[in-house]
Amino acid sequence: MLYKEILDELNGPESVVIISPNNNDDERLKKYHLTKEQQKHYIERFKKPLHEDKLAFIIVCDMLLTGFDAPIEQVMYLDKPLKEHNLLQAIARTNRTYDKKTYGLIVDYYGVSAFLKQALAIFNPTDIQGAMTSIQSEIPRLQSRHRAAMRFFDHVDRNDIEACMKVLEPEDVRHAFDQAFKRFAESMDMIMPNPAAKPYHEDLKFLGKVRQYARNRFRDEQMDISDCGEKVKRLIYDHIYATDIKALHRPVSILEKNFDAHVKSLTTDEAKASEMEHAIRHEIRVKINENPVYYTSLKERLEQLIQARKEKRINDAQLAFELEKLIEEMRGQSKTIEEEGLTPQSYPIFQLLQKEWTDQEEEKERLKEITQIIVEHIEGLVVIDWVNKEDVKREMRKKIKRQLRTSKCPSDKIEPLAQQIVELAEIHYKK
Repeated sequence: MLYKEILDELNGPESVVIISPNNNDDERLKKYHLTKEQQKHYIERFKKPLHEDKLAFIIVCDMLLTGFDAPIEQVMYLDKPLKEHNLLQAIARTNRTYDKKTYGLIVDYYGVSAFLKQALAIFNPTDIQGAMTSIQSEIPRLQSRHRAAMRFFDHVDRNDIEACMKVLEPEDVRHAFDQAFKRFAESMDMIMPNPAAKPYHEDLKFLGKVRQYARNRFRDEQMDISDCGEKVKRLIYDHIYATDIKALHRPVSILEKNFDAHVKSLTTDEAKASEMEHAIRHEIRVKINENPVYYTSLKERLEQLIQARKEKRINDAQLAFELEKLIEEMRGQSKTIEEEGLTPQSYPIFQLLQKEWTDQEEEKERLKEITQIIVEHIEGLVVIDWVNKEDVKREMRKKIKRQLRTSKCPSDKIEPLAQQIVELAEIHYKK
């Protein structure tokens, strides 16, 4: 009861007292009496993640030791004597596996860990090795993981975010950094708020901010502070919120109106080129299956420009200018499709025929007519869930091949073209 009152007085996280009601309890204690149904309700709430339910603490005395299964529970605070099987049961409450949970923490106010050896005596020593260790044992690993994460920026001005982004430009380096950061963040989440973690707070904030910038620049959804432990996440989030809130915004798409303003806000041609390059890469990655011919061609042209910059045949300003032209072309795709008299669904099929069959200008109108006939065959067969019906796809391929054959398509092209067209249909005509 006293713990509950103090937590509330300190405006702490939401908590609930679960006790066995007794008629002899005084009035102060009786207000915490709960029915069995109410207790069950609070326990179910406790098992939900904090973003779904804010109940964070259950306060008990000799309860919920047996038959209580809450894998989400990560921390247990002990302030009473527990021995033998009761101690084992208490500790076992925190060692169930759960998404993104890598350890269980026992905060021992009473000193019950002194009884652990006695409680574990009934087990084989090799089975229980490392069952509970002091948090101090994590310090050497924290130091090692800190160094592994910080080494990426040993020779970089930490105040220059673009210099940090340049370090992480290569995909393999970025991946290695992300793994090092996750290990460092894991150790920090385990040790905080122990004072031993304090010397590493500033570097954790710095690395978290860099990682968030990298997520936006390189459009890498895996590099996000949401996958960190709650303590680490809060420290990094508060730091970014106070110093550079724009790092928390989602990446800006090249199709959004404010993309150009976003690029212009960057201070160097190198940064502008990098932002445009990775925005284009992301758009290609997302849409390449919708139109493999166009986006593969776009990717090849992008790689040629990047290679030209590496070979110093063009400078950063020229690269930025060329990338800007690519973006304008991508933005104008819908107008191009309209001018060709086609639809967003039929245009990828037309481009596929152009690439694999003939790209002769005089054949263009004939290919459009063939495309339209093929689209009519597809639309005539489209029914609910047709993409999972092999008989429908088989009939679709059959009609497409017959049309290609009638249109004098080279025989060696018919089979692969029919298959590719059906694959495009699965994307554009899915029901």
